[in-house]
Amino acid sequence: HHRPRPGDPHFAGRLLSFEGLAAAMPPRNVAGNVARAGAMEDYDTQQVLQLSRRQMLRRDADLEMKNTKYNMSKLQESWLKIMRSAKTKTLKKQVEIISQNHERDVDRRDAILQMLDRDLDEAEEQHQVAVRSHLLNVDRLLEIQQSRLLALEDDFNKDVQTLQKEFELERAQIQEKHALEKRELTLIIEQVDRDEKNREQADSTDYLSQLEMIRNRNIEEDHQMKSGLEQKIEDTRTKCKEKLQHYQNTTESSTADYKEDLQRDALLSKQVERKLRQVTRMHDQIQHWKLKISQNKSDCEERNAQLRTEKDHIAKHFQELKAKMNHFRSEEKKRLADLTQNARNCIKSLKDQLSLAEKILKTSQLCRKFETEREKVLPYYLSRDLLAEFEEGQMDFGDDEEDIKKELTDVGIDEWTYLDNFFKRYNKVKLDHLAIEQEGKRLHKENLQLRSILKQFLDGVSVNEDVLSQPNPLLVINGKVNLNHVPHKRIGEKKVFVEAAHHMANMAHYS
Repeated sequence: HHRPRPGDPHFAGRLLSFEGLAAAMPPRNVAGNVARAGAMEDYDTQQVLQLSRRQMLRRDADLEMKNTKYNMSKLQESWLKIMRSAKTKTLKKQVEIISQNHERDVDRRDAILQMLDRDLDEAEEQHQVAVRSHLLNVDRLLEIQQSRLLALEDDFNKDVQTLQKEFELERAQIQEKHALEKRELTLIIEQVDRDEKNREQADSTDYLSQLEMIRNRNIEEDHQMKSGLEQKIEDTRTKCKEKLQHYQNTTESSTADYKEDLQRDALLSKQVERKLRQVTRMHDQIQHWKLKISQNKSDCEERNAQLRTEKDHIAKHFQELKAKMNHFRSEEKKRLADLTQNARNCIKSLKDQLSLAEKILKTSQLCRKFETEREKVLPYYLSRDLLAEFEEGQMDFGDDEEDIKKELTDVGIDEWTYLDNFFKRYNKVKLDHLAIEQEGKRLHKENLQLRSILKQFLDGVSVNEDVLSQPNPLLVINGKVNLNHVPHKRIGEKKVFVEAAHHMANMAHYS
């Protein structure tokens, strides 16, 4: 709820309304009302004063807060300026330190780069030397491979020439045999043709003669049969006439039937004659063809027997030729298979040798990284000239001088000397490995001795029952120490080469 305040116009209007009401109301206890009105006015004035003071305090508080914020911002700004200046000074100091370190690093890196440049030049020279030696070795390997390929090609050409010569000889033999057999077959065929022609002429003459005989016999038999038939016809005719006459005499009623039967009989007789002639002709033909069949059968059986024997002979000869040809083909196939297998094996062996050579080259390149400076400059050590020393008399072998001189002068085959450099490198690495092992054993022994000396020294400076029960190693008697020290003996000036030793030394120097 809104309470009216003295400064509010609504409050003044309300006071006026109260005064008007009081004036309008009838007067009742005026003194008490006046006192009460004065008290109320005092209360209202106090309330107005309190409100004004509260507003003044609030304005003062707001102003104080505003001033506080402004002062705080000024303080922060000034403090930030101080902090920035301090931070700038520290950063400048750090930048100076970093710049100095950077300059030192740059100088060190420049020195390292110069050193690496020198090492790179040396490595480039050594690489050129290695490349030249590698190219010489590759050329040598290529020459060896080329010579081997030429030898294999010569052997292959010789084998091919021998195969061609053998093939030509066998072909000439087969052609000669074929020509001889062909000539024999042509002679056999000509002889068979002549025999067939002679037999055909003889058969034709026999056929003609037998044809004439059979024809004459048929003519005679035909005449005899005709005469016999005519006689029989006349007899039958006379008999018929007699019977006819008797019949006519006996009966005249069947005359017409008889005439008809007579005519039919004439026709049937003609047909019978025709059939008889056909039968005789067919019988003659059958006899002729039977004779011809028997003759041809005998001739064909003889000819078939001869042809069968010739066929068996030719089949046998063909089987022999086929067996020879199959044997020759199997031999040639076997030789071709052997040749292809040998060629495949040769290619495989060449590929294996090529892979082995590539592996050797890669291994040599990897081993090149682990070579020392001396090995890079002089990869192979110089062998002693034993023959020259022997001839100069520096070496004496007693009674075996002749045998040793013979062995030294025997250079052997060039292929035996291909791996001399490899064995030199291998022997060198083996000797270095043994030297490193010996040096490791020596250092291990020295380390054990130093450990024992250190233990004795620590026992000498410490105090306990175990140390007191044993003799003191630091006790000096007549200028001598009781330390159980065995002086280490160094064997000569044997130098062990460590890979990348110069790089390690340079890095240690610059670091």
